Amino acid sequence: MAHVPIDDARNLFDWTTPKTWSEFLRVLQQQRGKANGISDALIDVTMPIAQRFERSGKPFPSTPEQLQELLNQKLKRTR
Repeated sequence: MAHVPIDDARNLFDWTTPKTWSEFLRVLQQQRGKANGISDALIDVTMPIAQRFERSGKPFPSTPEQLQELLNQKLKRTR
């Protein structure tokens, strides 16, 4: 099962400016294929979740911990 570690959540949160799901998706795409950082497997499972959040109008989390918790809750349900 995929899991977003707090370090990855913190980096993704920090790199997402402005704090929107569309910017978060751009950051995920930008990280794909990089040797260091977020794994491509984690990016692959996180992108559809972020796309659903964007379409639904869900507000972007206000802390890295909230981002981690939200993504991990969704990842747990998509097993």
